[in-house]
Amino acid sequence: MDEKKKTGFLSLLLQPRALLLIWGGLGLVVLAFVYVSAMIPTDGNKALQKESTKPRFESLLIGEMARFEPTFPPRKAPFYRFDSPDGEIDLSEFRGKTVLVNLWATWCAPCIEEMPSLDALQEKLGGDDFAVVAIAAGPQGKMSADQFFARYELSNLTLYTDADLDFSGNMGFSSGLPLSILYNAKGEEIGRFSGSAHWTSEEAIALIEAVMDGQKP
Repeated sequence: MDEKKKTGFLSLLLQPRALLLIWGGLGLVVLAFVYVSAMIPTDGNKALQKESTKPRFESLLIGEMARFEPTFPPRKAPFYRFDSPDGEIDLSEFRGKTVLVNLWATWCAPCIEEMPSLDALQEKLGGDDFAVVAIAAGPQGKMSADQFFARYELSNLTLYTDADLDFSGNMGFSSGLPLSILYNAKGEEIGRFSGSAHWTSEEAIALIEAVMDGQKP
């Protein structure tokens, strides 16, 4: 290319319209690169995504409460019914309270071990903001459950029963008893604990109070 042609080509490139097209094209290339880079998972953002799915109260899941299994995301309480001293109810009756639902049975050895601590938990925290809802699952009936309460001097718990297993069967009764399910004041399931626990331990109280204060996964 001779000197005259080179000068003409440079003059063309330096025109405002040409410069605008060049810089616009470069900008699109940079934006495309940034977008593609963001779409490719790296170890860093994988760790961040994993961290975001952890329960905010994970640090409280220590000691015996390490067996507590958070429900993420929280799910609404179902409307299966069970029996109370005043007739059939469902968990919507407790909306506005943090609730620990406990499924148990009079023939269940771990339940016998656990029930006194649930009774003590109700005495300690029960009121306008919290309730233990211990539901006797199975056809043994109210009389048998009443006798159980009397024998073990459970004076703080209200007797709830589920003779036909409608509530218990749909809540995971088949996985074994006892089964405890923690709900927040919005009626959302926060997590579950399978097996017996000492519900007045420091770890259990700290977990429940965290949910009462509005923490959730």
